Amino acid sequence: MRPQQRTVDAGTQPRTAREVKEEKERTMLDASRAAVQLFIDHGTSSFTIKELAAHAGISERSFYRYFPRKEDVVRPFLTAGSERIATEVAGRPADESLIASLVRAWSESWAATHVHQLRALHGILRESEAFRAQWLQVMTDSEQLWAGAIARRLGIDPRSLRAALAGAVVAAAARLSTEAYSGEDPAEAFATALELLGPTLFTPAEPEPDPEPGEQS
Repeated sequence: MRPQQRTVDAGTQPRTAREVKEEKERTMLDASRAAVQLFIDHGTSSFTIKELAAHAGISERSFYRYFPRKEDVVRPFLTAGSERIATEVAGRPADESLIASLVRAWSESWAATHVHQLRALHGILRESEAFRAQWLQVMTDSEQLWAGAIARRLGIDPRSLRAALAGAVVAAAARLSTEAYSGEDPAEAFATALELLGPTLFTPAEPEPDPEPGEQS
């Protein structure tokens, strides 16, 4: 007699590690967005963990699991913005100049389209060294994102000095364009900074010409 086959309801199947990871990342990003908006709306970060967790719709225990320190709550929001812009740059049309792609992607970012909220957020991030450290760390981490996006557009090694330099200067331009002391619109300030850098760094290298007959060794 053949053993009876057991059917497993699709809804009860255990989730994969990837699904668990993605769900955690979504929850963290949603909580981060909620906290950042709360800070902006009230002009301060002076909220307890209990208040932040309740506003985000998660338990205090979950909050501490995702964000060991209160200041950590802003990082997913800031990081997601950098990742989104770098992805946009890498996916822009190949016949568009890299500088134009950088300016276009930045001009469509949250930082450039929500200037008043951006200024408010900067003020909050300067409330303490811990919050400011989060902002600066995200800016530093974004250098690698920019380097990767620029390398793909230029067809160069993302680990090369040129890619690293390009990533660093673009990250610096992005940071300076959003500092509260800047009177310019962030998108205009970013474009101005890239113009000051000149086109050489962001222009694809010309391919080496084929050797003339008889020149090959």
